[in-house]
Amino acid sequence: MPFFNATGVSRGEVEARMGVREPVREKRQARPKDDLSWPEVGELAYGYLRIPLALILVEVVYWWATDPAASFEPYQRAIATVWVGISNLFWPGSAELAFHGPSQAWTGVNLFDSSFQGGMERLYVSDECAGIHEIVFLSVLMLLTPGVSTRTKWRSIAGMTVLVQLLNYVRLIALYPIATNGSVEDMYAFHEFILSQGFLAILIIIWLAWYIALDQRGLIDRKVKPSLSDLPQMNQFRIRDSLPRLSVAILIFSAILAVWATHEVTMNDYNMELKAGAEECHYDTEEKMWTPEFCTDDKMMWEDVWGKSIRGWLFAGIFSLMAIVTVEPFTEPSEEE
Repeated sequence: MPFFNATGVSRGEVEARMGVREPVREKRQARPKDDLSWPEVGELAYGYLRIPLALILVEVVYWWATDPAASFEPYQRAIATVWVGISNLFWPGSAELAFHGPSQAWTGVNLFDSSFQGGMERLYVSDECAGIHEIVFLSVLMLLTPGVSTRTKWRSIAGMTVLVQLLNYVRLIALYPIATNGSVEDMYAFHEFILSQGFLAILIIIWLAWYIALDQRGLIDRKVKPSLSDLPQMNQFRIRDSLPRLSVAILIFSAILAVWATHEVTMNDYNMELKAGAEECHYDTEEKMWTPEFCTDDKMMWEDVWGKSIRGWLFAGIFSLMAIVTVEPFTEPSEEE
């Protein structure tokens, strides 16, 4: 005789229903095979986002590093000198090297022609005109391209650097014939277009052509995929036992950079005068002006000098650390049979 509970349902029916519902509940809780686990999501995100995130980080560091005026002063001056020399070679008397007051460096270039207002147009080689921004951008793209050997990447970056600088010189030298055959407004429009859009398109084309050329020559391993496991762990970093020639060269460069940065804020007579003028400069709240008169120029230029020295010390330290530290390849312990 079946036993009925208080609801009028027999125990057998309850057990039968429970036996039917339990597998259904387990099936609902099971994860579909097509779903991705969190580690898999992380791998996909790393594969797709590592290049844009790296470019954003490099852009932030670059803009901070070049915030002071004439951040690459020796290099900018060299470019301005070569620009003037080539321009005078093609069009004698068309250009001269000049001192650029706002950045306090010999980075100015004066162009001469009777069609210019006053017979002269003043230009200068800024941080952006040095071509370093474009080299850094393209280097990051090449270094993060998967399936390419490290040796091929660095050799490609060296060749790319030469190519970018040649294109940069072509851009600078082209300014004079554009201004003389057209107008000064055309010259500035061309300059702005190349800096804002043109160079970016050229860099992407160079990178695509480089990738296609390597692929056709069989120098790209398509089986290699970016993975989080490729990132070095802390226990893989160690001090080099011996320094290769490249590390020695980097250390020498870092020492020169640190000495230069120290000299600029301690022994450069002109900069010491700027420092003295900046220390005397203060804002008069009653008169609502800076005193003494014109002291803001000294204050601004001294801040640029101090900013460049701080960046010089910081990058000298970073480069030195990169020279003496290496990453050991990760090796899994072999299983003993």
